[in-house]
Amino acid sequence: MRNKGIKLMLMSLMLPALLAGCGGGNNNAKATNAPANDKAEATAEATANVAENAPAEKITLKFFTALADRANGSGKVEQDIIDAYMKEHPNVKIEVEALQDEPYKSKIKVYASSNQMPDIIQAWGQPSFLSPLLDNDLLLELNSADFEGDQFVSGSMDGFSKDGKLYGLPRSADYMVMFYNKKIFADNGIEVPKTTADLLAAVKTLRANKINPIAMNGMDAWTLPIWYEFVAQRQNGDFNKMDEAVARKISFNDPSLVAAATEMQDFANAKGFADGWLTADYGAARNLFGQGQAAMFFMGAWDSGLATDMNFSEEFRNNVGAFAFPGSDKGKSTDDAAWYGGGYAVSKNSKHPDAAVDFLKYFFAPENWSKMLWQAGAGTPAQKFDEFLTGNETQLQKELVDVFSSMTSSSGTPLQDIGNDEFKQKVMEAHQSLLSGAMNTAEFAKALDAASDKLAGK
Repeated sequence: MRNKGIKLMLMSLMLPALLAGCGGGNNNAKATNAPANDKAEATAEATANVAENAPAEKITLKFFTALADRANGSGKVEQDIIDAYMKEHPNVKIEVEALQDEPYKSKIKVYASSNQMPDIIQAWGQPSFLSPLLDNDLLLELNSADFEGDQFVSGSMDGFSKDGKLYGLPRSADYMVMFYNKKIFADNGIEVPKTTADLLAAVKTLRANKINPIAMNGMDAWTLPIWYEFVAQRQNGDFNKMDEAVARKISFNDPSLVAAATEMQDFANAKGFADGWLTADYGAARNLFGQGQAAMFFMGAWDSGLATDMNFSEEFRNNVGAFAFPGSDKGKSTDDAAWYGGGYAVSKNSKHPDAAVDFLKYFFAPENWSKMLWQAGAGTPAQKFDEFLTGNETQLQKELVDVFSSMTSSSGTPLQDIGNDEFKQKVMEAHQSLLSGAMNTAEFAKALDAASDKLAGK
């Protein structure tokens, strides 16, 4: 559409000169050129009017996202921006396909293998997701200058870049917290756990009172390695220890990593996770918590929309809170699992790359995503948002900001996402096996060592 418009504009500018040139050899030019020029100007004006009033080219963009809930939280904000863009650009239709995380990641492989990638896709700035797409030349390189005024937080684009080229844009600052039901805590005399020992004590109290402790999406499994990273850091005080093991500088048989695996297994054996957690996906775990059937929910801060989700009772919405994963004598509660993960990329084979990029420019204008996400209480943007604070934030938002602003160290890319897809599946399966009792800690360490060896090409 843009090229066509430029061409029409150039034609309207060039036409008077071309028409004037037709009489250039006429000795009576002075007497005869005036009518010709008037005609040329009229023709040029008519051409310009046609260009201005011509209907814009109809464009359909396919938009594939993992924000499955379009009526609440960040999915609603995403949809609101899409709707606003289509209203302002009536020639553009954006068709949305939305799935939960794991079904999304399975479907994107199908699209990639059949060379039918949607125009705009949700992308994670992590090797397990991005590398296969880049290796197969499926993503469009973006011009970082197009987004310079959008106030992205320093370093937030790093995961979406390769060899100095930008292939995606981060949507949110992702960090893990423990959501909790304040009423359930108060009714059972439980205070916010400050240490991992406190957390285990809370589990025992809840179980004694026949209450599910922590809702977990064990079937999806991606939260399990993040839990392991937390527990390992609380054992040794250093998130880098996990990276050293994956890089084969040490083994997963390292005493602190084995101790972490043992602690995790003991926690599962104490029934710290809700009944049926191994067969629960994200939606099931979230609903269990939101319906007041579990005291806690281990999830990312992107789920701050729990406090405004009308699918849940007013009592729940008024009582949902969040606290940092408890600390220990070696790892503090201010040491968090955090990264810049979810965002967007454009298919290199899009038939309308200019329109897709134009939409992303609109989406990330600070008054759109950054402002709307924050003011909806639906998450923490990967852009500066201090100018959009209203003073009317939900209590949950305030507690999440406290966790975020108190952070003293962070894990970076989650363990399962450091490598390729095969590595990710092996890591998640090992955690499921450990926590279900199908694998002991020695076998767990061996499985992670084997996955890391293969990733390193050993």
